[in-house]
Amino acid sequence: MNQIPLKLSVSESIDRAKKFLENRGFTVFADIDHQANAMTVDLELPASRVLIFGNPVAGTRLMQKDITMSLDLPLRLAVVEKDRHTLLIHQTAEDYARLYQIKDHPVLENIEALFASLASELSEKKD
Repeated sequence: MNQIPLKLSVSESIDRAKKFLENRGFTVFADIDHQANAMTVDLELPASRVLIFGNPVAGTRLMQKDITMSLDLPLRLAVVEKDRHTLLIHQTAEDYARLYQIKDHPVLENIEALFASLASELSEKKD
């Protein structure tokens, strides 16, 4: 699992992540706001949001190798506030390869490149 520090707030990071993903042809299926959900039951939680997103072509190719990977697809990323810092958290291609014994799959390489590009995009402060 990767945890990458970001300079933006959780909300700003999520907004930019959605645009980044949609501009690259991904579908954002859900934006789960754990902090807002906690508040509905009178509990406190630092800012914490999860995006569920994917591309059916890429996901299907992975599930053709191991259908149990459907538990981890579509992909997810979390942007959370921890110790007054914003973090991008995601599984790595190595995590998926280990969990599902899928080695040297081009989709896993693309996932790794996608998250590296996204982390770079979210690490840059833009006006």
